[in-house]
Amino acid sequence: MKEKENELVNAEIVDQENILHLTTPLPNGQTEIYFDFAKLNGYALLACMSQAKKKDKLMTVPALSMEYQAIVAAAAAKMKYDDILNLSGPDFMAACLKAQNFLLPKEP
Repeated sequence: MKEKENELVNAEIVDQENILHLTTPLPNGQTEIYFDFAKLNGYALLACMSQAKKKDKLMTVPALSMEYQAIVAAAAAKMKYDDILNLSGPDFMAACLKAQNFLLPKEP
């Protein structure tokens, strides 16, 4: 009888709230986007804000700006900003909402 080899598998717990199930697949066929907001640090968020302010000079509350939300969503998903903008309308709105929920968390 042949013995089974033990295989070490690195598993990561994925928060389902940070997965966007796309209504329209990406050009590469991908049907989900995972947003890893926990990996963003202050430097990344400030860089996102600087980028958003260049695009929207009248932005007053960054967390409510779709420009800022889209940039944060792109950073959290490790995607290009333009790829977020190219999502279908419903998918773009859902991506911005996920970023907004991260930026303005509900009280426990």
